[in-house]
Amino acid sequence: MILGYRSKIILPFSHHNLGNGKLCSSTKENTICQRPCRGVTCSYSIASSLDSFEEAKERIKKTFQKVELSPSSYDTAWVAMIPSRNSVKQPCFPQCLDWILENQREDGSWGLNPSHSLLVKDSLSSTLACLLALRKWGVGDNLVQGGLTFIEKHGWAVDNKDQISPVGFEIIFPSMIKYAEKMNLNLPLDPDIVNLAIRNRDLAIERALQSDFKGNVANLEYMAEGLGELCHQWKEIMVHQRENGSLFDSPATTAAALIYNQHDEKCFEYLNSILKLHKNWVPTIYPTKIHSLLCLVDTLQSLGVDRHFKTEIKNVLDEIYRLWQEKNEEIFSNVAHCAVAFRLLRMSNYEVSADELVEFVDEVHFFSTSGRFTSHVEILELHKASQLAIYGKDDILDKINNWTGSFMEEKLLTNDYIDRMSKNEVELALRKFYATYDRVENRRYIEAYKVNSSKILKAAYRSPNINSIDLLRFSKQDFNLCQAQHQRELQQLKRWFEDCKLDQVGLPQQNLYTSFFLTAALLFEPEFSDARIACVKSTMLLTVVDDFFDGFVCKDELLNIFELVERWGSNYSTMHYHSDRVKIFFSALYKTIEELAAIATIKQGQCIKDHLINLWLDLLRSMLVEVEWWRNQTTPSIKEYLSVACESIGVRCVTLITQCFLGPKLSKDILQSSEMSALCNGTSMVARFLNDIGSSKREEAESSPKDIVSILINQSQGTISKEEARKQVMEMLENKRRELLGMVLIQRKGSQLPQECKDIFWKTSKLSHFAYSDGDEFRFPEELLKNHINEVLFIPLKP
Repeated sequence: MILGYRSKIILPFSHHNLGNGKLCSSTKENTICQRPCRGVTCSYSIASSLDSFEEAKERIKKTFQKVELSPSSYDTAWVAMIPSRNSVKQPCFPQCLDWILENQREDGSWGLNPSHSLLVKDSLSSTLACLLALRKWGVGDNLVQGGLTFIEKHGWAVDNKDQISPVGFEIIFPSMIKYAEKMNLNLPLDPDIVNLAIRNRDLAIERALQSDFKGNVANLEYMAEGLGELCHQWKEIMVHQRENGSLFDSPATTAAALIYNQHDEKCFEYLNSILKLHKNWVPTIYPTKIHSLLCLVDTLQSLGVDRHFKTEIKNVLDEIYRLWQEKNEEIFSNVAHCAVAFRLLRMSNYEVSADELVEFVDEVHFFSTSGRFTSHVEILELHKASQLAIYGKDDILDKINNWTGSFMEEKLLTNDYIDRMSKNEVELALRKFYATYDRVENRRYIEAYKVNSSKILKAAYRSPNINSIDLLRFSKQDFNLCQAQHQRELQQLKRWFEDCKLDQVGLPQQNLYTSFFLTAALLFEPEFSDARIACVKSTMLLTVVDDFFDGFVCKDELLNIFELVERWGSNYSTMHYHSDRVKIFFSALYKTIEELAAIATIKQGQCIKDHLINLWLDLLRSMLVEVEWWRNQTTPSIKEYLSVACESIGVRCVTLITQCFLGPKLSKDILQSSEMSALCNGTSMVARFLNDIGSSKREEAESSPKDIVSILINQSQGTISKEEARKQVMEMLENKRRELLGMVLIQRKGSQLPQECKDIFWKTSKLSHFAYSDGDEFRFPEELLKNHINEVLFIPLKP
């Protein structure tokens, strides 16, 4: 039974009491709000800030009109170091030198403004590059002294692995130290740190040059300003020049080419085009349009606020899709751009082929033919994209998934990531996306946004026209508003649970928290309040009947329940209840279905009660068949088993009633369409396979097979082991999951089912994964689940 569980969980709700002493979400932990509260959450601070919430939303919308990146002190310094074509004693771009003179920070550093405590390496790199530019042209002596003071105070960060590292820092920063020595710029750094950094640089260069992977050489070439005179093959590096004249779309690398090889007109044109736009500074990557738009959409989705900007995001994705079809260089010359575009487009129902990722199919091919810079970011984004295989076997995405997963796992084992941030990102990416919960991940991203609002290549950057503080406040307020709504719904569900006396039929109230959390974590939007409540009520009733049919009541009680549902609407005063628990359960079922059907009739403009009752009859009928199998120790065929077990899992009962509360009107033809049936079947199969894989170990000691794993073993007459049977079922599960994802994401001609209704099936399959993939998470919840419940439902984000 889907969502069927008998949890022993004791949730730590002592600080977030939902009883008489209601805790206001605006108070500190362990403190009861003294203001009179309406419902669970205090409305005082929320109501007073609704205007600012709407104002912030409008400001964020305007950022879509012009998305650009922040100035890069680091890249601007390298452009400032290019000598004039007419005189090597004069800068080619004096306006960049002026920008450096005007933009030193109060602490003597240069870099992203405002910066972050984890970006000290970025400040060191940017500051040293600016000092080199000032010393080269003999200006700004007082600024140089301020920069040296900053480096002296923060030199500890050079080899600190908790700090986030700019790309190529281990190559470029030691090389800039050597440049400084040649300029007689004495850096106040610990000699031991300097010597270690230089040794590590030399080893890194040696390993890359000796490697068979040309991609490692391309990585070095991307960091060409860090090679300088060590690199004597500038003509070979120029083979990477793009149509826009740049090397790797990097102003710093392109500037280095002009410093050491001054005869390329296209490099000059590239830098001039940037300075025509920005006057006296350059970003760390250019062009910026595609990069910025992809980052913006990805960020809004990660924060969980993308629903507020549907029109703007659709316009962006329409443009990205157009450029994808045109094979635009800005997308396809950058591995990360290509991977992120593929992921965002596919998950937003655009038809994009994995064929465009064919050059990344395996590690050797990727590094030996890509001829481009790669970092953990590119590998990470490829891995996330590779999880979106649909409709069965996908050689391209499967091969990418295999090698990128192994690559990142190996890096984690060898601690071969430079900083803590990179490690955290990789650990998260290695989790299957269908095993994650939207609201849990939204909260994590919001809490880390002070760092996440800044991206990093050779230098840290952000979109300056997006006020990160504004967006953070907006996201926190949105999360807390949703949470307050969830708390009110939970109060309503608790009253329903108590009125129905479900605790008297063996269902602990704690299960209500778990069920509601799983629903709200995936379907969290305030406008879906009625859908959440309907889903949870249906789930709880399914849990009770699952317990009944799982051997806890006698056969006569099971038949009694079926008869009562079959005679729905009859004069129940003449009906016989075989036991008090049957009476309690059926009274709860009758009352709930009648109420939900009445509301759904208003929303849908048609009565769905008969359809819903028929679904429950089909469910009960399939359960009775299963009971007969297990009690008679009959082993059905796989086909017979799945035809019954995919009905008894309960997906149809949950998804139908939930869809009727999502908003779109669903005609009788749609409800009974082949598309609806296919989606139900696919979701039911995924849930059933997950349930059986998770329960096979628990039930292996029982006398008769009760799951598909056991049936496979039984029918093989001992020719396959349990592990082999589980592997077969895992393959069946993966194929069915991909088929389901394809049905949800790909728009088919003649489809009449609204997208939000399709999405419910995918969300239900994700819920099933959480429930059953690790041995039935509902029945034996871990500490992690308790933490998630508190974070999503009870603990507000601090302003």
